[in-house]
Amino acid sequence: VVASRFLGDESTMAQVHPRMLCEAMFEKSGAALVAGEVTGSERDASGKLIGARLSSGDVVPCDALLFCCGPWTDPKVMLGTDAAGAEAMQMYGVKYHSAVVPTPGGPEASLSQAIFFDGCGDPEVYPRPDGTAYCTGFPDDAIAVTERPGKEEVRPDSIARILSAVRAASSGGGGPSSASSALSAAPTEEQACYLPTTTDGLPMMGGVPGQKGCYVAAGHSCWGILMGPASGEAMA
Repeated sequence: VVASRFLGDESTMAQVHPRMLCEAMFEKSGAALVAGEVTGSERDASGKLIGARLSSGDVVPCDALLFCCGPWTDPKVMLGTDAAGAEAMQMYGVKYHSAVVPTPGGPEASLSQAIFFDGCGDPEVYPRPDGTAYCTGFPDDAIAVTERPGKEEVRPDSIARILSAVRAASSGGGGPSSASSALSAAPTEEQACYLPTTTDGLPMMGGVPGQKGCYVAAGHSCWGILMGPASGEAMA
């Protein structure tokens, strides 16, 4: 390590586990989960919104419909037959691969800091309280996502590249295969996901044009977990 710089400490910053945060907020919300694929909004003869139409043919009753499906927020579904502005509302995804690696010492020795390396490909390491570290880096270019949620391809070469980088960066100069690396253990999870992005890099939030009662909140990129709760409150 040539030099280091602190971004903050426990008095100014916090690291959250995305899944744990979402599950805790959902539990406290009292909301009910209805699994299905929304294909559009359902309206009565007067044009008033009455529900969300699912691919099964069922309609979930509602008087307001918020589209917040990350990179799968489809403008054609939001706009329905009036899809003239679909291109301007196109959502994109930046694919990131990641690996979860056990850390030495287990939960008792877990660091509370996230670590952003400058060099070795600039990987990012997020130690977690359960004695593991979430390791990521090397994003793909932004694309219109065609892979289905939960069925994203995990490329072995991308995982190997991340592991090589974080091991080299944490080895104290011993290289990616060094036994001295704090991240030398075999990963317990290998995965891929998409960060939702827009053409201008700003979140897309507000009413869907020409679709009264329909709203959108998506495109927060890597800041989704940070901005998500405030965005939800703003849209409510």
